[in-house]
Amino acid sequence: MNAQNDLMAILSCFGYGYTVSVVINGVSTSIKGGKSESMRLFDQDNAMAKGASPEMKKLFILKPGANRIQIEFKKEGGANDKLTLSLELEGYPAPVNTSVILQKAVPQKFKPVFISDEGENRSTFIHVSTMDVTVTPILNGVKGMTLAGMPGSIPLEGQKPDKNELVVTYKADPSSTKELRFAVITPEGAQFITKKIIDPSEKEERFSFNAK
Repeated sequence: MNAQNDLMAILSCFGYGYTVSVVINGVSTSIKGGKSESMRLFDQDNAMAKGASPEMKKLFILKPGANRIQIEFKKEGGANDKLTLSLELEGYPAPVNTSVILQKAVPQKFKPVFISDEGENRSTFIHVSTMDVTVTPILNGVKGMTLAGMPGSIPLEGQKPDKNELVVTYKADPSSTKELRFAVITPEGAQFITKKIIDPSEKEERFSFNAK
């Protein structure tokens, strides 16, 4: 496989209060839970894999087409602890599913799926794809984690049955960042947002969705 078609992904786990095991295509990853963790993964045919040490070879486990991801977890913390896992493929607008077809071009019917201890497609989160922006979500008045400078996902607290109100605030320096790209994933589906950065002042976008 040539470099232009190489696959690269970031596996992330926010697992305070949990022990976690993630196995991809039969290979155990270093994700253990109990903290915030992330690791880069590459495809099996990547040129760098040939010279990698046995431990580093565990990073070269992706493959074009079907990939199998097995997740086991056990809650050991308090009632407010939550587990979130995501697999972010380079070039995709949001994390992918736990049983994924990986290809360099984003599929036309791509649908992100977020896995948490609440079940598939029941949580709400935003995923930021842009560098050098500061983004803060506020769900039903509950301020979420601020993501600054780096792409990533933010799980949201405060979801309730029926109607929910989400505000996403953002700001960036237009001299270095021309646009913001982020995805809002709710139980109703996904929205992919692109906003032009024209000045450094803080802006906001508002969303409404229903949850069971």
